[in-house]
Amino acid sequence: MTGISLGDLVRLFNEVFPILPGSPLGEPEQSLRQFYAEEIGVIQVVRNPLPLWAQGDILEPIPFVDWSEEGKPVFFEAPGMIMNSTCDLDRKENIVLCPCLILTDLKQLSAYKDIPKNTVFDFLFLGKCLTGDEWVVDLSHPMTLPRHRIEKRIEEGSVSRKHSLTDKGWYLFITKFAIKYLRSDDFETMSQR
Repeated sequence: MTGISLGDLVRLFNEVFPILPGSPLGEPEQSLRQFYAEEIGVIQVVRNPLPLWAQGDILEPIPFVDWSEEGKPVFFEAPGMIMNSTCDLDRKENIVLCPCLILTDLKQLSAYKDIPKNTVFDFLFLGKCLTGDEWVVDLSHPMTLPRHRIEKRIEEGSVSRKHSLTDKGWYLFITKFAIKYLRSDDFETMSQR
């Protein structure tokens, strides 16, 4: 396997996330071990959601918008994963969600075979969940919706909470999220800052 080693990933994780409330320092390493080459794609989601909303929860159905090549909006519904931190879910007016897509719907992508390895920055591979198919979260298409609208739909029963991430799934989620959105700029850009 080329690229970052597990040890390097653990060191990176500890540098990026040095404080993990209630967790001994060694716990992230144990959780990240599942990302080793032989075990990639083993991330499990909890079938029953946690008692309260949490970052990484999957809600269904959620309305999303994409854009056609002509610049026209294309609306679609899909399961959506909550991106907000858990502590913000009750305090903020908006909730940010990213669409969950069936892996086989992405066959046209050149990186298709790498998505299940969780080596493509744009996608978080979840494995089998929801309908029993293999699912991925598209981290490149966030959608912001008013919290009160989602709460109302949940109360009415037209939107349901399907899953919450396990601890290992959460560690992978925040690692992928940080790599996607918080990685350093290239040397030239950084030198111009």
